Amino acid sequence: MSFFKKIFGSSKINDQPKQTNQDDILETYKSIPWMTDLRLDNIKICLNSGFKPATSLPTEFERKIRPKIEIAKRLNAIKAIVLWLMVPENELSSERILNFVSTNGLDLFLADNEKGILNSSRNDEQLRNAIGWKFENAWSLAWYFGYNTPDITGEMMTGEQMQEILINFTCPLEGKIGDWLETKETISEEELIKKEDLFYCLHNAVRSAQLGRQTVPPSFDPIGNGGVIHERRQSLTWMLSNGIEWDETDLST
Repeated sequence: MSFFKKIFGSSKINDQPKQTNQDDILETYKSIPWMTDLRLDNIKICLNSGFKPATSLPTEFERKIRPKIEIAKRLNAIKAIVLWLMVPENELSSERILNFVSTNGLDLFLADNEKGILNSSRNDEQLRNAIGWKFENAWSLAWYFGYNTPDITGEMMTGEQMQEILINFTCPLEGKIGDWLETKETISEEELIKKEDLFYCLHNAVRSAQLGRQTVPPSFDPIGNGGVIHERRQSLTWMLSNGIEWDETDLST
């Protein structure tokens, strides 16, 4: 699976904590006037994992969760394009995939750079090599419907993990997403907000590292592993950006 360099939001970098002792660094965060318990919990996770977000990050945002049907349709739109490129025609007909998309209105939940995929060759190697980023988007979306918590190591998902999501955490190809949703429990809005805030902090540390700061673990690749954090964060933030298109999701840090 190939990596390609992506553009990661604004280039503005906030101040980073200067202490090297973790307890001292944590005290710096605690002293911030606008610090919240939610953010402090996430900062502890970041520091314990080797990430150092800026001390000047805001803690209050206007977040509004989207309807769960929209989250489900975005996840299943990703399913459609992954199946299109990763499963041969002789094992899964194009007609079945296109009927699934049409029946459930999934074309409205494809990003601009994804809309042409369902008109492309199913053997397009360039598109196939790039589709792995959609796995990362799918992980956060599937987590909302009960899949494993998206990890923060920056390691890309395996094919086996994506297969589990496609089989157990998405709508069957012959089904209707509205009916499928009736059988699914979702995580609470509070859990989603906290997880999104964690990836916001991680993304800030990643972006700082991309500009030369020592804000991520030594073995963490700011571009390759950082891209994974970026993609997982986009899904989380999009879920809390009701009324905002996928491509317009605010990923500034």
